[in-house]
Amino acid sequence: MSAFLIGVVSVLLSYGIYIFSGQGSIWGITTGESKIGGWVWRQLGAQIEQLKYFQQFKLTPLLEDPTQLVVIAILIGGLSAALLSRSYAFKHLPGKYMLVQAVIGGFLLGYGARLALGCNIGNFFSAWAAGGTHAVIFTATLLAGSFIGFKITERIFLRGAKPFKFNYAPRQNTQLLTGILVLALSLIFTTTLKPISAIWWLAGIAFGALGWISTICFATCYRDIIAPKYASGIMVRAVGIAILTYGFGIFILQLLGIPFKFGTPPIGQLQVALGGVIFGLGIGISGTCIFSSEWRAGGGSIYSMIVFASTILLGMPTLAFHYDWWLTILPQDPRPITLYSYGPIYGFIAPLIFSLTLISYGIYVDTSMRNTISSIITNKIPIRILRRG
Repeated sequence: MSAFLIGVVSVLLSYGIYIFSGQGSIWGITTGESKIGGWVWRQLGAQIEQLKYFQQFKLTPLLEDPTQLVVIAILIGGLSAALLSRSYAFKHLPGKYMLVQAVIGGFLLGYGARLALGCNIGNFFSAWAAGGTHAVIFTATLLAGSFIGFKITERIFLRGAKPFKFNYAPRQNTQLLTGILVLALSLIFTTTLKPISAIWWLAGIAFGALGWISTICFATCYRDIIAPKYASGIMVRAVGIAILTYGFGIFILQLLGIPFKFGTPPIGQLQVALGGVIFGLGIGISGTCIFSSEWRAGGGSIYSMIVFASTILLGMPTLAFHYDWWLTILPQDPRPITLYSYGPIYGFIAPLIFSLTLISYGIYVDTSMRNTISSIITNKIPIRILRRG
């Protein structure tokens, strides 16, 4: 249900953007993250705004930039949901091996995401829903990178990667009251924002809260795909349902003739592919993705806080210094397109096929669900047939 709601909120965000700007849009989070990281480095004295990257993605004040607001809102959404459900806790304090995982993995997540100009949201979740050709390239390469990253983790980090026995949770009544206060202040803050920024802010809070409630994690989905022996299938199905819902919503908006910005990155497919590999390595080593590291950090995971900090303060700024170099050495053609350029039916084919494939695969690898479906088919269908006869 929560995965379905993530898809619904994504569609509502797209429609809200259209209402207040005249053009719908998909959503992503790493552009905003990179700007937050750039702002921090600028405060430290780095002339980072002179880089070509930040000339393309200009540093703008937080309250005037929806892409930065949604990042903060996801953190607050995760925090609010954790407090209101009385499950907030400072935990997952990493040992030295886990600390190395968090820093290296977060760095690779940030570097790869901005090299490809998108992460598991912009270049995967939203890209598939919008029928983007880069979704295919990014998915294939991030799965390859994830496979390598998971193997590195198994052979180097796994045995020594243990958190310290540390867990601090405020009293449950304190959590509930604090959660109500945080959510109330967040909603009051919404009234100070411009309408389009308010839409992004509210959507971000919803995404963070739904992430915490559902524990949805794209990294787990990818792991289930590349390591089916250990797969539960639950997260693959959840991601498939979210993409199907989001994709169907965009399809309806296109049938209604709503102008839409599909968010295809203005770079070559090879750059998307290379970024996908690096991003996948980060997933395999850190064991998390951009989105889940945010809502988990909001819920008190110290490990996720470190991953998040490494992503925006190390990986993304480092890529910004290299961005123009990559544009020079990598061919910038062919560039990604969206199948919606050929019409709504063609555009919806990609998310429909891919999401149904994920859902089917998730059912197949989930032994309990597969047996349940088999039992229903075996026991119910013959009875109905006999009754009709």
